[in-house]
Amino acid sequence: MPNKPPKPNSKLLGDAGEHYAVSRLTFAGKPATKMPDNWEGYDLAVETGTGLVRVSVKTRSESEGWKASRWFNFDDRRDCDWIIFIFKPKTGALRAWVMPYSVAKQHANQPGTNRRNPWFRDLSWTKLNRPPLAAYEDNWSLDANPPGGRAKWQATQ
Repeated sequence: MPNKPPKPNSKLLGDAGEHYAVSRLTFAGKPATKMPDNWEGYDLAVETGTGLVRVSVKTRSESEGWKASRWFNFDDRRDCDWIIFIFKPKTGALRAWVMPYSVAKQHANQPGTNRRNPWFRDLSWTKLNRPPLAAYEDNWSLDANPPGGRAKWQATQ
């Protein structure tokens, strides 16, 4: 009797997102490697040509949970340089936003004083799809100021 493939779960989804990011970064000329599971602070190490950067990867899929809460969550105590938000829709191509960690923190919701975990930050789907964050979609070259990004957005304000 053939083995059934495991049902998708958050661990498998997270691992798939990390491997996807490794391949996209490497194909963009930024060789990357996945860190061991449970590595503190970041998921990938990426060679930029001017040194290594630490990258955190957050992956979500279109699910019942996504319909109720269209957010990417992250821990602002992580010590990394870049963050990648990957979205897997039920159908169609994956989408990903690749941005400096400082940009994600700047645009994420600020935790309220009554929040049980004040380091827990969330970045909404709406913000990712509007300027200035929309310019970071598919930014696999790790451009801190991608064309159409912050500078262009600030010029229109």
